[in-house]
Amino acid sequence: MELQENNTGYFKALQIVHRAMLLGVILFATIACFLNYAGSFPPSLQSYNEALQVVAIIFSLSGFFIGNFLFKKKISGLRELNNDLPAKLSIYRSASFIQWALLEAPALFAIICFSLVGNYAFLALAAALVLLFVINAPSKIKIAMLLQVREEDIH
Repeated sequence: MELQENNTGYFKALQIVHRAMLLGVILFATIACFLNYAGSFPPSLQSYNEALQVVAIIFSLSGFFIGNFLFKKKISGLRELNNDLPAKLSIYRSASFIQWALLEAPALFAIICFSLVGNYAFLALAAALVLLFVINAPSKIKIAMLLQVREEDIH
């Protein structure tokens, strides 16, 4: 009973942060597309297209793999915290934030590259990163499984 009272709103807060980060990327991409389509912000660095593509892909792959590595590393240390649910939830939250930030940053970079170059391949890359971001959304069952706690304990 005590565990449930201490963690009230944890899951909802985690979902809100995830959705806010996701909405920020989608909104930024929408604005970039609109500005490009309207001609309000003409692409000015087309000569850097290939170089920016390489940088964006390396940045995206690095963010994905480093984010997953750091997430798994932080989560693997949870087995030592036997029944300390608040500590487990805190570690899960920080691991999630790191993983999400390392997906969001390359997505924003790809959208900026699209704005500068006008190549829709950058938007496709950002869309792939957004899809990965959505796949990594928090769910009670996933959190319970990773933290080795009951799903009812996560509120």
